[in-house]
Amino acid sequence: MKVTCILSLQRAAVHVLLVYYDSSDLITFTDFLLRTNMFRRTYYDRDPYRSNYTRRSYDDSDIRPYSSYGNRYRNSTFNPLYYGYSRRPDYSYPWERDHEWRTRREENRNESREVTRDERDEELREPEKDEEVNKKFHVNKVDLNIKSNTEDHHTDKYMCTKRKKDPDLVIRRGQSFKMTITFDRPYNNDQNEILFTFKTGKSPRPSNKTQAQIIMNENTSSRGEDKKEWFAKLLNKKEKSIEVEITPPCTCVIGEWRFTIQTESKIKEDGDKLILTYKHNEDVIILLNPWCPDDVVYMGIEELLNEYILNESGAIWSGNHRQMGVKPWNFGQFRDGILNTCLHLIRKAYSNTVDPAMSDPIKLARAISKMVNAPDDNGVLIGNWSGDYSGGTPPMKWVGSVAILEEYAKNQGTPVKFGQCWVFSGLTTTVCRAIGLPARSVTNFASAHDTDGSTCIDKAFVRKGEDLEKVDIAGSSDSIWNFHVWNETWMSRPDLGKGYDGWQVIDATPQELSSGVYQCGPAPVAAIKKGEIGRPFDAPFIFAEVNADIVHWEILPNDSWVIIKTDSNDVGKNISTKKPDGKPYNGEASVWRGYGEKYRLDVTSEYKYPEGSLEERLAVQNADNEAKGGRDVFAKGATMDISVEIDEKDGVLVGNDFEVELKLKNIKKKKALRTVKHLQVVVDSVKYTGDGRRNVIKKSFDDIRLDFGEEKTVKFTVKTDEYLDKMYELFGMEIMAYAHIKETDNCYVKTDDYRLRRPDITIEVASKVKVGNPFKVKLSFKNPLPKPLTKCSYLIEGNGIENKANSASDVPAKSEWSIMEELVAETEGEIQINCSFDCEELRDIIGMVSVTAE
Repeated sequence: MKVTCILSLQRAAVHVLLVYYDSSDLITFTDFLLRTNMFRRTYYDRDPYRSNYTRRSYDDSDIRPYSSYGNRYRNSTFNPLYYGYSRRPDYSYPWERDHEWRTRREENRNESREVTRDERDEELREPEKDEEVNKKFHVNKVDLNIKSNTEDHHTDKYMCTKRKKDPDLVIRRGQSFKMTITFDRPYNNDQNEILFTFKTGKSPRPSNKTQAQIIMNENTSSRGEDKKEWFAKLLNKKEKSIEVEITPPCTCVIGEWRFTIQTESKIKEDGDKLILTYKHNEDVIILLNPWCPDDVVYMGIEELLNEYILNESGAIWSGNHRQMGVKPWNFGQFRDGILNTCLHLIRKAYSNTVDPAMSDPIKLARAISKMVNAPDDNGVLIGNWSGDYSGGTPPMKWVGSVAILEEYAKNQGTPVKFGQCWVFSGLTTTVCRAIGLPARSVTNFASAHDTDGSTCIDKAFVRKGEDLEKVDIAGSSDSIWNFHVWNETWMSRPDLGKGYDGWQVIDATPQELSSGVYQCGPAPVAAIKKGEIGRPFDAPFIFAEVNADIVHWEILPNDSWVIIKTDSNDVGKNISTKKPDGKPYNGEASVWRGYGEKYRLDVTSEYKYPEGSLEERLAVQNADNEAKGGRDVFAKGATMDISVEIDEKDGVLVGNDFEVELKLKNIKKKKALRTVKHLQVVVDSVKYTGDGRRNVIKKSFDDIRLDFGEEKTVKFTVKTDEYLDKMYELFGMEIMAYAHIKETDNCYVKTDDYRLRRPDITIEVASKVKVGNPFKVKLSFKNPLPKPLTKCSYLIEGNGIENKANSASDVPAKSEWSIMEELVAETEGEIQINCSFDCEELRDIIGMVSVTAE
């Protein structure tokens, strides 16, 4: 240890400062002056041992410790003014919390600190203290009672509150928390007064609710009358300590708040007071509070809160309306570092500032839908539906939000590659739950993508000989997705009046612009059901997703358009989310015809009235009127004399042949013969978004006679070598049947979605494991393809375990792949282990299992 004596002249007084530094931390004299704020007039009034104090007479509002170098978490710099390490530096861009987040040093905040506050007294000589300051009222210690406060506020699951050193206090607004303050002498009601100042953001001020001053109320039985104002009261006194209860308002801006404690004491008989300010070194993180009746996100039902706030694990439905699949998802909102990243994202939505809008859940939800995607503000995730995922991670490989958010943070806010709708939704659920906004991922099967605001989807066909051929409509990119995943957030809507509280739709998948950026919602589910698409925000687009009509047109040789038929019940099917049991998903990855239904909650009835009912048709008419569509939603097109049902065998594993079966029935109300002059069946490989059509096979059948009420079946087999090289990653297909009726010259069109099942990963692990002890996990599956799997990799993620991502060797044709991994449980409770396997030939191979950590 070297010691350098530096002589400096300041304010006409000579000061000798002993500067301690290691040889590895040599600095120039100029740097020393900058680093010590030598020319600041307030430094000599600070107590270097007890606290960070300043005399009120020296403008304490702008006093901050050295900040120009380093970071409070790593390579902490020595500040001679405090004889210790500065824990809260001041950064010019954009705010110190965001600078800390960008430098990504939080994980080393404890390990790299060489001297702690408790160790300083033993190492450093106590300087001579100002006599007046010495004898008056000082704060010696502040205990934030993190354990008891976080338990009361349902925030004890956040891992940042459990760190052995420097844990964070995370609380919820509208609810009181307690702190214990120890002074250098007993608190005297007659001689002392205490004022708390809370601030957030780089430029806090009372006018935008980013700064608040609260005088401690000494009436222990008093309560704050205005729930929208800060309140502090004395609870009890004991020797040199007092316990204070502080209540942030139910409308508080969320985020990291720093605070000071101002102590006043009389020093003269004429009533003059000495005012000292203690500046606490740690933030208080304040979140939304769905447990508080005065908060607009109040939910009030414990079972729902256990799911929509406290559950870290879940499942996202996918596939199609008949052949559902489940993607396990680790939301991981409580993992260390995730909350900081979520709060950074929200500030980033407001130009890297703390904005008063961060108190309003409506605006927060809309901001989240914007920041989870990347196109406009360098948000978290880049969408990619091209099938080429070079330079990034295929969307099918992700099984949780933690790996994505950690990569985003590690790369200092560079967007992560790549995502699709369920990934955007899973991330959105994480961010919402992290900040206290109840949220869930919701899957809409047969989801319409209406790009022109007409609230209907048009499909056009032309005749070529005996066949009908689908054609593109100029200027329209409308489509029907096999499934689409968005989010619902829970809040009241005081901006809309009664009847619109509850679940609100937001969608972070970048599909259509809203106010010039890719954002969507929040739109009340109640308004969607009634067709009230004028309610903010983005209700027309969401209404079409769940209740658009599909209008089939035939374009005649003279360019006139004739309606073939209108399907009013083919959009918005089996709208699904996980049942709110507060537990990890314990079902299967593949759900076929009812299997796993006990874990699925169908919320279709919340979005629409029963298909074909008068209420449902009136809701569609209402939406069409507001969209100025001017169409008759009760029109059906030409009367169909036959019905066609397409039936495929469920659960067929990719790599096997499958059979397509069609049932044709004469449904003419009067006895009459009907002849299907020509039946064409087309099987196309399509992306789950409904585009990228590749023909697999076409089959034709002629002169099928159907007597009154008669039903006949036609079927054919699709061979593996006919489809395998034409498939997209989710192995989805569209089967379309065109029937030309001889007696009426009418055409009938019927479409259906079909997909092949991928193998699931089998996970073998003990049902119970010990926290902190390594345990073995075996992953395995069989390659169903007649060719090897190449460029293989796998990913493991779950709540309470470290993520693992590794490459794997090629898997030969029709052979088994297996690997043994070692994991460590970090927390007690039920852990959901999610894993995925990815390769060039076969994507979206997943598995999950739950274990109990004790």
